[in-house]
Amino acid sequence: MCFSLIDCEDVMFSENIDKTRNSLDCFSCSDLDGCYQNILSHGNYNSYYMHSSSSCIDSSFLYDCVNCQNCCLSSNLRNGQYYFNNQKLSKEDYKKAVEELKLNSYEGVKQAKEYFDTEIYKSAIHKYANIISSDNVVRDYVTNSKNVFKSFDVSAESEDIRYSNRIIKSKDMMDIFAVLSGELAYDCIAPSNGSRQIVCIFCIGSKNIEYSLFCKNSSDCFACVGLNNAKYCILNKQYSKEEYEELSPKLKELMNNNPYIDSKNRIYKYGEFYPFEMCPFGYNETVALDYVPVSKEEAITMGYPWYDREKRDYAVTLNSADLPDSINDVDSSILNETISCPNDGHAQFQCTSAFRITPEELQFYQIKKIPLPRFCPNCRHYERLNYRNAMKLYDRECSNNCGTTFKTTYSSDKDLKVYCEKCYQKEVL
Repeated sequence: MCFSLIDCEDVMFSENIDKTRNSLDCFSCSDLDGCYQNILSHGNYNSYYMHSSSSCIDSSFLYDCVNCQNCCLSSNLRNGQYYFNNQKLSKEDYKKAVEELKLNSYEGVKQAKEYFDTEIYKSAIHKYANIISSDNVVRDYVTNSKNVFKSFDVSAESEDIRYSNRIIKSKDMMDIFAVLSGELAYDCIAPSNGSRQIVCIFCIGSKNIEYSLFCKNSSDCFACVGLNNAKYCILNKQYSKEEYEELSPKLKELMNNNPYIDSKNRIYKYGEFYPFEMCPFGYNETVALDYVPVSKEEAITMGYPWYDREKRDYAVTLNSADLPDSINDVDSSILNETISCPNDGHAQFQCTSAFRITPEELQFYQIKKIPLPRFCPNCRHYERLNYRNAMKLYDRECSNNCGTTFKTTYSSDKDLKVYCEKCYQKEVL
């Protein structure tokens, strides 16, 4: 139950994860090992409930911490060890403080999480944008890249990227979602290891290809589906090179002169993505809901398809409220239970209304001393998304009163200390 993973092993219930092993319930992370509920974090080991923290070991409930070991309920730390509530403790006092939290129990984690949300996160200094070793960037979460405009999650020497998300080691991209090592693509989903793609979906290792889906290692194709190692094809029919070069411009001219018009009178000429009303999925079944959440009424008004989940009639055998508080009181019999989710099928979260614990999942919780979850995987995913800012830019002034203004994903109605680059480095680094 994962989405968009690269070079991972033994990972469950996670999204946008790279080079990670033995980790659960994480979002937008890389190089994790033995981690649980890490969000926008990288290089952590054996660490839980981490937010925007990197290279930390044996730590929990940290925000914006780097290279820390044995730290808990703290923020803005660098190279710290045995910090609790941002206070330096002896090794013995630190262990005692963490033990008193009772993080092996659900009630202990719940109280620690509430304190983290209301005290640690809100009192921390927030950098206006997460931009690392990059040049000429407008947006957020960009690493080792340049010339990035209104794009998120761009990394690994990417260059010349506009209006895109989840871009890795790619260049010359516009209106792209999820790509690894691609170039010269427009309005595509996952044009990885390819070049010169226009309005394509999962055409891997392909080049000079347009309006095609699920084609692999193909080139010079137009409006094709599911081809492998193909060349000079239109609507999955083989043509000679000369025939293809004569027909494809005529098709583009036809698309411009006789465009598709949907029920909302939106016009789809050549270069436009596929019409919403042709989508086989509801808006709320896709990651679109993760990044731009809308209600069912709003979706229908805009002409987006919406999926009304069928009522699930699971034979629930255990209410989540009746789960053992401590993981120490859980045995293998829990694997036979169908557990109710408190959200009871809430459509906005695509709640499954019930869930089960898998053997691998239980083993992870028992080894790591983590209490059983009370919510289904979908609801846990949407809870993690609450820790990520929306994909919008706001004009804001540095909270340190230095007079600097900037564009940030932190809206002005968020009562947080948001600092410019210079003030952040002065106070934190």
